[in-house]
Amino acid sequence: MKTKFSRFALSFAVAGAFALVATTFTGCSFIKKLQAAKVLIETKMEYKDLTFDNVDVYDDVMELVNNGMDGFLPNPKAVMLVKDLSQNIINKNLGNANFDVYLNANNTGKDTLWINKLQIEIKFDTLVTVPLTLKDTIRLAPGDNDLHFNAAFPLDANVFKINQITYYGIAGFIDVSLTEGGEPVSQDFEIKRDVKPEDVEKLQNLVRDRLFDLLVNKWLGKIIK
Repeated sequence: MKTKFSRFALSFAVAGAFALVATTFTGCSFIKKLQAAKVLIETKMEYKDLTFDNVDVYDDVMELVNNGMDGFLPNPKAVMLVKDLSQNIINKNLGNANFDVYLNANNTGKDTLWINKLQIEIKFDTLVTVPLTLKDTIRLAPGDNDLHFNAAFPLDANVFKINQITYYGIAGFIDVSLTEGGEPVSQDFEIKRDVKPEDVEKLQNLVRDRLFDLLVNKWLGKIIK
């Protein structure tokens, strides 16, 4: 009986030690989660800028225009596409206009936050809403942090309505932790930024000019030759 009791006591002691260690780790994890939540709450997200990057036209559209003059007679589909474009008419999605979107995340705390997940989208007034893709940044250090995103605006009829945009709406959620792969904390955020008419007019002209360079002007150049 003495031997059995000793083994039981030893087993109980070991189990108690494991329970204490588990409780300690759980407590530390909870404290870190609270710390991360506090830092995240005090982090301010602000809009900085939106700029035009480039235009990506679908391969089949480029092929239609590039080969539209190869036959004895011009391809009627290519003729119609170029004619419509020259009149600011787009009847189908031709590709994407790519924009760079810049935000600032001001971490007012002393701890660095690791970004586990960032799901965010930008609303171009009432025209279209597209997702934003974060480039490179995976941590939010104390102080100001520049966040660089990519946005793909469909090259459809809305391209010629960009000058009607009055605001950008940016919304989503961020999931962070105090350590890489640590206990996650999430928070929603929303930013609305009014834009000047001259800024969106310039933006529309940049997209249209680039689109014309790729399709309309290239076609006209073949006709002249």
